[in-house]
Amino acid sequence: MKNKYYLSLLLTLAVCLPVSSQSPSHLPMWERKSAPAVILGRYVDWKEGDKDKMPSFWGNKESLKGEDFPEMTTDTIAHTFTFVWDICYPLRHQFDGWSIFLFPGDTIRLDINKRAFADYNDYKKRPADSISTPKLQELWKKAVHIEGGTFPQPLPMRMKEIKRGISREYAQAHARDSYDEWRETCWVEYQDVVKQLDSLGLTPQEREFHRMTIEQDYLSKLRDFMFVKKSWKAITDEDSLAMFENQFTFKDPHVGELTYYRNVTGFYACLTNLFNEGKEYIEANNLEDSPLGRWYKELDEAKAVMTRVKARLSVSENQLNALSPEFQVQIREIKDLMEHEVDDSKGKCRDLPEGEPQEWLPKIVAGHKGHIVFVDYWATWCGPCRTGMKAMEGVKDELTSKGVDFVYITDTSSNADEWLIYVGRHAGDHYIIPKDKIQEMQIPDYANAIPHYLIYDREGKLAKAIKGWPGVEEMKANIEEVLK
Repeated sequence: MKNKYYLSLLLTLAVCLPVSSQSPSHLPMWERKSAPAVILGRYVDWKEGDKDKMPSFWGNKESLKGEDFPEMTTDTIAHTFTFVWDICYPLRHQFDGWSIFLFPGDTIRLDINKRAFADYNDYKKRPADSISTPKLQELWKKAVHIEGGTFPQPLPMRMKEIKRGISREYAQAHARDSYDEWRETCWVEYQDVVKQLDSLGLTPQEREFHRMTIEQDYLSKLRDFMFVKKSWKAITDEDSLAMFENQFTFKDPHVGELTYYRNVTGFYACLTNLFNEGKEYIEANNLEDSPLGRWYKELDEAKAVMTRVKARLSVSENQLNALSPEFQVQIREIKDLMEHEVDDSKGKCRDLPEGEPQEWLPKIVAGHKGHIVFVDYWATWCGPCRTGMKAMEGVKDELTSKGVDFVYITDTSSNADEWLIYVGRHAGDHYIIPKDKIQEMQIPDYANAIPHYLIYDREGKLAKAIKGWPGVEEMKANIEEVLK
């Protein structure tokens, strides 16, 4: 009996312990290094009169350097093209409708048959119930041939997917669902879609990859909660929308049944389309000590240092040496580049003041003693924020001449490279704060919505707080009222 008791206790503890080590994976690990990844491509059926010099593809900002596009070369005589990505972790090079996973150091040879690819695309446009997986794969193999690379791209197949398009009927049917009800709707659909994997004759590697991709689609559909409420104007009442918005969370009672965070290779699925949902889900469910959670933390630390380097803020050798070696290579390269480039930015990136978050804003304002201080809380992804910044440029010189200083504050939900573009365009002091610290800043009248504006008088006292972009004339009038 004692043995059974101890065995039962051990099993209970094993279930309760957080995931802290790599789970076995059929997907390949990547060597942690910084190295170019190369695609050597050619058209094998080029004919006189063909116009395309290289296949259409999407940019990708998920490299540490933040470069949108690779180095590209074409040879119109040989009908070849080359892409070179300088990377220090996997990146997905996404063509129009298909993709290749690239690992540091990969060299991939790619042959494309244009006519066969057109046949493949035509077949995909048929009604779903008339498409068979064997035929789809047969056409694909005639259209595309890939050699080399660490991760073989899974063959296309006809399979059930989590529905993302929202019809009018669907929006109306789920308009009044609470978030708990919506999450269960998503979960039931997820389970139904996952069940198919055992019937598709997949290799263990293909099955693992497709399961993680379905998991990411589940996370994405959770995010669709408010989109469903707003689609087709299913709900127009602002109070109801606000109530539902406050219900949303990635905290999930089903977290133990997902797998992607249990191994760093879950990153492949996150790269498919939901880099942010994967991270946010990990944070919401206290999975930072999972293998993927720890890797994301390392990457976030490297990105924060890279942002400081690009912003020309000080970075010590100790800060650099604390990072994983593959991150250091690229950061040092950019650091050297920035030191030899002329800074022609209109704005200036500033370090946050020392002290606790609630001290930051008072200290920033105190640094502009004797001036009116216009504080703009914004983000690169916020359309009204960008509209307001652009509109204020037309009156900024006049207001600056009257003693108005402009301060822009965003958080790390903003893309760092896009943030630096706006620093270059907009004169003033620019700050970027950790996303999880914004509430601790105790911003006056802040209702967790941007844009949000504060105007301080010459004595450093708050004169006005403005929620949302009111238009340039009204904003100018508000500032001039404090100037009197």
